[in-house]
Amino acid sequence: MTVTQPDTLPATTTHHENTVAIVGGTGALGLGLATRWAHSGVNVRIGSRRAEAAQGCADKLPGAVGGDNTTMIEGAAAVVVAVPFSAHVETMRSIAKAIQPGQLVIDTTAPLLPAGPRGLRPIVPWAGSAAEQAQALLPDGTSVVSALQTVSAATLQDIELRLDEDVLLCGDHTADKVLAADLIDRIPGLRTVDCGLLDMSGVCERITALLIGINRRYKTHAGIRLTGLPEPLAR
Repeated sequence: MTVTQPDTLPATTTHHENTVAIVGGTGALGLGLATRWAHSGVNVRIGSRRAEAAQGCADKLPGAVGGDNTTMIEGAAAVVVAVPFSAHVETMRSIAKAIQPGQLVIDTTAPLLPAGPRGLRPIVPWAGSAAEQAQALLPDGTSVVSALQTVSAATLQDIELRLDEDVLLCGDHTADKVLAADLIDRIPGLRTVDCGLLDMSGVCERITALLIGINRRYKTHAGIRLTGLPEPLAR
């Protein structure tokens, strides 16, 4: 991942390395990410509003644990938010007190609403994007980056399927993006690409509606691949 517009602000985490907590981990995307990370040796914590549902999902994955969202967040090196946009504000408010200073939050939310029988349309949240909305609702000092909106949940859940796509990553601080990229790149077949500051997240989030439409039309689970980039991408 080549980091654009770098800054000098360091990550100030004192959390358990190699541990990721997934808020909304029993949903399609959350469970898919949990599956891939667990099989890649990452310590996965599956969070849910219902602790028993989270534990039931965790029991099916190597080394994973489950519980309520706030308990799973405590001490995790990274917190991945994998909830639908309709639950985004409520979720941010419910976990705000559990988020610790300097803790990395990776927001995967795509602001979409139903449009027609099977379509989805992108909307613009009051903060400009879901990730910026998360930044506004979480405590000062929370490190928010945006990523993973364009990766198919169904593809992630099927561990036998080979991934080969890029993950669009936005964030305001270099150290946060590097930490997020290191975690995401643990999943074989995913490559993170730095797309700039957090205010670019809205552009990346809205691509999701286009991609869903393409996949429905062609009955597939295509992802995003950017061509012409140098290999390997620098951190």
